[in-house]
Amino acid sequence: MFNYNISILNHIKELKCRMGYICFSTILTFLLTYCYSLELFYLFTKPLINLKIDHFEYSLIYTNITEAFFTYLNLSLCVSFVFSVLFLIHQVIYFLTPGLYIKETLFLIKTKKIIFFISFISVLITYFFMIPLIWYFFLSNDTSNTIYSMNIHFEGKLSEYIFALLKVFFSIFCLFMSPLILFIILKLKILSLSILIKQRKIALILIFLFGALLSPPDIISQVLLAIPLFISYELIIIINIYNNFNYNITNYI
Repeated sequence: MFNYNISILNHIKELKCRMGYICFSTILTFLLTYCYSLELFYLFTKPLINLKIDHFEYSLIYTNITEAFFTYLNLSLCVSFVFSVLFLIHQVIYFLTPGLYIKETLFLIKTKKIIFFISFISVLITYFFMIPLIWYFFLSNDTSNTIYSMNIHFEGKLSEYIFALLKVFFSIFCLFMSPLILFIILKLKILSLSILIKQRKIALILIFLFGALLSPPDIISQVLLAIPLFISYELIIIINIYNNFNYNITNYI
């Protein structure tokens, strides 16, 4: 009984240490990102600056005296939050691994690596491919050069631009992460494969609702986000059916 109490105290002590690491890393990351908020803001506006649209004026404005300050602050908070969540996943997994079997430990470690890899790939694809494509599509419809009787040009608000950019990042990240989440749900047997197959219609409605929450307020963006999510949903079902079929054949042989 005495050793059991010591074990509990050791776990509590380890948990407090790991929570301290997480809090310290969050504060440190926020301070670093806020100190370099202007450089960070430049990285976020670079896809807009690099667009090659003839006779197009690029400018961002703010209409509230505190808007620029809070935009830099919110940007720093969002970036530090992302790094803190990844560090939290790392700490939680290594806190749980001593009490798990080897197979379960390897599964969690592989899941962590996949999450980190998906996060990295989604950021690269969004920053270098998706954002320039989206920005070019919308800004190429500018008519400032066709109307000469008045001066019409793009002047986006600082906060709205950053908010739209972060929303695109988050949407693409959820798009990349959805197959992994479905796979984990099936692997942990939270939901069975038969339920996913039977509830396709409900899943389709929920996916479109999810797409409406993440995408800009237009039907085209909602559909463009919902269709890949539903395709990933179907692919996970097909892959699991194929794996179960191979497993049953192997056992039969």
